[in-house]
Amino acid sequence: MKIAIISDVAPPLIGGGESYVIQLGSYLTKLGHDVYWLTSKMPNTRAYENYKGIHIHRVPILFARKFFFPGRQTFPLTLCLQKLSFLQDIDIVQTNTLVAGYAGWRVAKKFNKPSLLFCHEFFGDLWGKFGNNILERKVYPMIERRIARAPYDWFACPSEYSKTTLVNAGCQESKITVIPHGLNHELFNHNADETYFRKKFHLENLLLFGYIGRLRITSTAQSKNLGLLLKSAQIVANEIPNSRLVLAGIGYREELRPLVQKMGLEKHVIYIGNIPYEENPKFLRMCDLIVCPAAVDGFCFLLAEGSACARPVIATNGGAHPDRIIHNKTGLLVEPTAEAIAKSIIEILTDKKRLIEFGEQGRNYASQYTWQKSVKKHLEVYEMLMS
Repeated sequence: MKIAIISDVAPPLIGGGESYVIQLGSYLTKLGHDVYWLTSKMPNTRAYENYKGIHIHRVPILFARKFFFPGRQTFPLTLCLQKLSFLQDIDIVQTNTLVAGYAGWRVAKKFNKPSLLFCHEFFGDLWGKFGNNILERKVYPMIERRIARAPYDWFACPSEYSKTTLVNAGCQESKITVIPHGLNHELFNHNADETYFRKKFHLENLLLFGYIGRLRITSTAQSKNLGLLLKSAQIVANEIPNSRLVLAGIGYREELRPLVQKMGLEKHVIYIGNIPYEENPKFLRMCDLIVCPAAVDGFCFLLAEGSACARPVIATNGGAHPDRIIHNKTGLLVEPTAEAIAKSIIEILTDKKRLIEFGEQGRNYASQYTWQKSVKKHLEVYEMLMS
């Protein structure tokens, strides 16, 4: 089977959505399928690249050097202007939200191929809270509703929460399949080296709570609530002087560091850098505790991978977080306030027994998420659409 996957972001930027495509594509190729990934061409990237067996085709975009805005927003337009003649031999076209969702069905229709939209989540009314400008607050909700009603042959999403956001945007519930993501347990497990980053950054004998992802606080990244995490770190630092918040990912120097300096947290926030994806387990194992302050998530790889690495997890009680955490067993679900998050961090960091118990129970809980199961469900949907 030949599968085309369309999304506006791809390596070298790797977030939750990109991790999904990488893992899905890698497992599909191992089963003998061909996977073609159509994405934006960012500066200093090649037009074509074979990435872990996935054929990445990068489409030129406008304003490429201002990729996050407005560069990536031009991807649907430039995509539709490409010839993409190799899609003649494709069996199915899958598109991932949000930006690419507006054009994916058009590409499938152009080549008369079955189409699938995979939706991680829609923000809906939350755009009014997290939108950074009039475009995001007013236009993005309209785009979501347009995408939910677009003539895709089928829709899929990783959680019941995501399904709810699709339905609320106007999608037919009868055309949606929930397919939970899997985890790469060969990479994310309790055997990852927990001393590597501690030694490298001289963090021995410190209590560490961490977050890894895109370290941005503007535009749609406001939903990640990283400013709230820094406020929590202030409270924790006062109660536990030998604690540190450790961060990894892109965007820290541009957006987060000025806030860290303004809050006087330079000694209590450690930035590890934008580490290779394969080193994420080492980062997670380095931390005594993983914290996700995001308001909502369609799945949240951070929580699932943290649990797979036998680390306790804390998250706000929203989105799909209740699916990733068994409250008071694998971690804690809390209200989205700095005080509530800090209280939970202090509660677990100072209780060695709970640190170990939550981590072990989390590891067992995360074992249910496998890419074998997820890929099987994807293939069932693909075959249904092809028939």
